[in-house]
Amino acid sequence: MNTLPYSLDDLYWFALIADAGSLSRASRQYDVAKSTLSRRLARLEEMTGLALVQRNSAAFSLTDAGQQLLEEAWPLVRRMEMLSTELIGREAEPRGLVRLSASGAFGKLVVLPIVLEFMCRYPRVDVEMEITDQRADVVANAIDIAVRIGAMTDSDLFARKVATVRRILCASAGYAQARGLPAHPDEMEHYDFLVQSRAAELELRCNGRTRALTTPRRLTLSPSDQLLAPVRAGLGIAHLGEIQCAQYLATGELVRVLPEWEIPEFDVYLVSPNRRYRPPAVRMLMDELAQRIPTAISSLIETDQHGA
Repeated sequence: MNTLPYSLDDLYWFALIADAGSLSRASRQYDVAKSTLSRRLARLEEMTGLALVQRNSAAFSLTDAGQQLLEEAWPLVRRMEMLSTELIGREAEPRGLVRLSASGAFGKLVVLPIVLEFMCRYPRVDVEMEITDQRADVVANAIDIAVRIGAMTDSDLFARKVATVRRILCASAGYAQARGLPAHPDEMEHYDFLVQSRAAELELRCNGRTRALTTPRRLTLSPSDQLLAPVRAGLGIAHLGEIQCAQYLATGELVRVLPEWEIPEFDVYLVSPNRRYRPPAVRMLMDELAQRIPTAISSLIETDQHGA
């Protein structure tokens, strides 16, 4: 006989709703009607006699009782999930929608091919992917996975470092022949510089020395994958992702500028909301990206190494 004053099923859905952060987000995450989730939540509150959630059109938060219930119930919920996975098997086909964000050139050259292969392998997975140099708000935009390059500043997000990438100062061979190339960072101000954003400060390192330069800008252009064309056209010097310019350096169409000076490497992170639970499609795509991004980077830059 059931001696609990509520349904374990309702408790399970309460935990998932609370973890998602709102009814709307949980509805999208688990493909369950918002009205159904609302009824389950209301029924749990009625059966326990407790207000578990404070919610209105603009906010959603747990009451003290709701937070305590979540902390006590979550180990049981996780065990239920693990048991279901074990019984069904990890080879069960993932399904559902995954929302993904990645930066311009890196997203196009590295991330997108991996995502497309994943979708071909798992036809029941749908993806909404945005390729942009703007840093998307993961929580506000309900993004499941964001591929970010550079320092992590959002301490409330889950971040998994998966690789590093380099940027290289380069120009076209034609520009180098017509204008010559700087021999020292102090000479950079006499050349045309092409940048991806208004923030044109550049840090260079060589044998323990560091120089921070504010370069003159002839062209400011975004997103980042668009800057390669004006560099190849001979408009000036730019710092490009190594994955963008490797093949052109190998053929000699582009040449390195100040090759003894290095731009510090940037870390590549997979970023997601700090959820306790991730649907199989999200978890599997994140694992796929973590495993394959380093190999994809290597395959794009090895042309330059072989051609050097």
